[in-house]
Amino acid sequence: MALHHPTLGMRLSDAFGAWAVRRLARQVSVEGLENVPRQGGAILAGNHISWVDPVLLACWLTPTTKRAINWMGKAEALGWPLIGAFLRINGVFGVRRGSADLEAFRLAEGVLRDGGLLGIYPEGTRSRDGRIRPFRDGVALLAVRSGVPVIPVAVSGTERMWPPGALFPRRVDSVRLTIGAPLQFAPPGRERPDLAAVGSQIHDAVARLLPPDYRGPSATPD
Repeated sequence: MALHHPTLGMRLSDAFGAWAVRRLARQVSVEGLENVPRQGGAILAGNHISWVDPVLLACWLTPTTKRAINWMGKAEALGWPLIGAFLRINGVFGVRRGSADLEAFRLAEGVLRDGGLLGIYPEGTRSRDGRIRPFRDGVALLAVRSGVPVIPVAVSGTERMWPPGALFPRRVDSVRLTIGAPLQFAPPGRERPDLAAVGSQIHDAVARLLPPDYRGPSATPD
């Protein structure tokens, strides 16, 4: 897969996205951009509570690091009028939910092998109550097969800005984006890697970046 680099369309969408988020939130807090490597493959793994989540991350990360994010997103959305075109411009490739999408997995591995950033929401869907849900094994498998660092990403407040099921966004007091220190997992050796344990480590690293009300019951406390 060819890497997705910042383009004029992406720069315009990032600028518009950042303007829209600032208009809708009285305060936007962004921490930890320095934890994103300036080169080489890496996985950005985060909690998912709103359509705003990838916009918030991309609109602050790409202008700062000059690195575009290639996203794993649901395949159905790429077929929606206008929205599908917007997603493709911003580096989204489709994953068929509810099945083992080997083609999407190969595309993801290609992004990482070519030194790109891959954005993934391991819960597989948006949380309906804002609390982080269990992670699926795909992110763990990508991490151990590729050997690239996994960057935990936590968002809060966006579920109030654009709640699941709402047609339009609304104004909120604040949204927050926190990017944590990279996690590194050794590529698999002779022994089969424990994907559940790797997934739990990634899940809990994201959860620790969240306010307590957003943490699921399995999250390790500070």
